[in-house]
Amino acid sequence: MRYRRTLALLVPFALAACGSEADPSNPAALSPASLALELARQDGPAPHPIEVTVRVTSSDGKPVPGLAVEITAEGGTADAAEDVGDGTYRATVKPSIAAGDAGEVVVRAKVADLSAERTAVVLPFVGAAWGQPERVPGLVNTAGTEDSAEVSPDGQWLIVSTYSPADLLCCIGGKDLPGCTGEAASPAATECNTTRGPYAAPERPDMPGAGRILSPTEIDHTIPELGVAQALFALPPVAAYGFRKQPDGSFAEPFVIAIDMNGFTYSPFGFTFLGAPEGGAAPVLFAFDPLHGPDTAPDLYHADITLGAPVSLGKYSFVNNFLIADPFPATQLPLTPMEPFQSNPAFGHGHVWFDTEGPVEKDIFVARPSGAFPGASFSETVVAAISEPDVEEFQPFVDEASSLLYFSRGFRDIAASAYSGGDPALPASFGDPVVALGLDAPPDGPGDIVGIGEPSLARTAEGEQWLYFVYYVRREGHYDGSVGRVKKR
Repeated sequence: MRYRRTLALLVPFALAACGSEADPSNPAALSPASLALELARQDGPAPHPIEVTVRVTSSDGKPVPGLAVEITAEGGTADAAEDVGDGTYRATVKPSIAAGDAGEVVVRAKVADLSAERTAVVLPFVGAAWGQPERVPGLVNTAGTEDSAEVSPDGQWLIVSTYSPADLLCCIGGKDLPGCTGEAASPAATECNTTRGPYAAPERPDMPGAGRILSPTEIDHTIPELGVAQALFALPPVAAYGFRKQPDGSFAEPFVIAIDMNGFTYSPFGFTFLGAPEGGAAPVLFAFDPLHGPDTAPDLYHADITLGAPVSLGKYSFVNNFLIADPFPATQLPLTPMEPFQSNPAFGHGHVWFDTEGPVEKDIFVARPSGAFPGASFSETVVAAISEPDVEEFQPFVDEASSLLYFSRGFRDIAASAYSGGDPALPASFGDPVVALGLDAPPDGPGDIVGIGEPSLARTAEGEQWLYFVYYVRREGHYDGSVGRVKKR
């Protein structure tokens, strides 16, 4: 998944006049200063009703009851909010989505001058263990393309490996995708020149290739720094970004992660953490097809990075008609691949897991390192026995605490299989796949979610488990890649 309806129904309520704060012993006299909005999935036939919980507190953190909270739903209908006491208000939203379809419902809550918003990701299949999927709040998601995302094991950091202000799906594969312009990928194609997402602060500071964006409808597809002096190929700017979790659960404080090559489209992707970061220090694995040396398709690399500030993974220069990588601090993993295309690495139970998200049958592969990174040697690569003929399995993620291997299947679902810790080449080492999130009916128009994948899991200090994923929505005339998450019940 690297590249690759709504009517607003308002439910108005008269806002209660806020009382004076002169008597803080009277809860009704407290003024609302903070509003928190949470979504939960109710059981029942799909589309599942959404339980909306709003918590209102005063400036000193005390709950504020007795208010008239306004709930609105774009893409659904909202019941009247009920005051259940202790500053908590609840309502139910029914998605206006046909059974079997998938889409988004934007839920908003308002009281006085306070407001909050969450976007529910409504899927036809959500495993019983999981709550209501939602779009990750904060500065992560934009109108551009967000893809290839992974959360850190402790839930404190999130890396979006592939970000572009352009619609990468329509640009790169638009000729065959319904809803795009039908133009083949080229420097002249409309979607290869249309800027939909931000490319500057606050959402995307230090965006590589931002200088190549000449206007909202024109991108310069030459990169002289790489020897690309003529616009022969579509090269919309791409980079990775990291984000830090905020106290309200959203993600902000974006910082760029990139090789200095002016936003070259085929940049490092598939970042994965080798453990929970310590003091911002994080060893990572990623995939990249180097521009220097022989063309071997993407390989896997190791790098030690520091989160929270711009991360440089190297620099390319074009000197005397030669492309030079200096510096290039990442270390290639010396794998013995069964396929030339290595991508989307993961690490767990002493193995490196990866896929072949390229022009071959998509399977999951495994190799065992000997010694510490980055100097480890590797056993011969084997196909993980969870891979089945004629099924596209890719984007693996290993949760060691539960001994589960998560993976995507055909961009239609995210499944998990119990892994015994034995030989991954043997079928007896895996349990039957269990679907966590899935699509059903084929998408048929704008507003539909058309693909899902890129699973990763975080365990927070509060004991919560969150499954993060990437999903694509077909919009009017383009596609929107976004990052979602769902909390375990």
